[in-house]
Amino acid sequence: MVQVWSPMSQLQRTPEPGVWFIFDKSKRIAIVRVVEVHGCRLLRSVTFDADPARRQLIGYFPEDAMRLAVECTWSEYVRATGPSTSNRK
Repeated sequence: MVQVWSPMSQLQRTPEPGVWFIFDKSKRIAIVRVVEVHGCRLLRSVTFDADPARRQLIGYFPEDAMRLAVECTWSEYVRATGPSTSNRK
């Protein structure tokens, strides 16, 4: 079976419930976390930095829209850093 690359293939669940990392190869590039805002559960995506104070907000997404969150996060990463080599076929 051939695995097709997509931004979703770069998503990895963490041991912490409601938290996922997005990678470019082995480099952690973003964190997606379930958060509650005014009683509504959302996905919040931020850039990864070892120092939480340096992380930047990418956006908030509906809780059932993980694909949208990951694709928007990946697009912002590519926009900021240039094309990745992770999606070579």
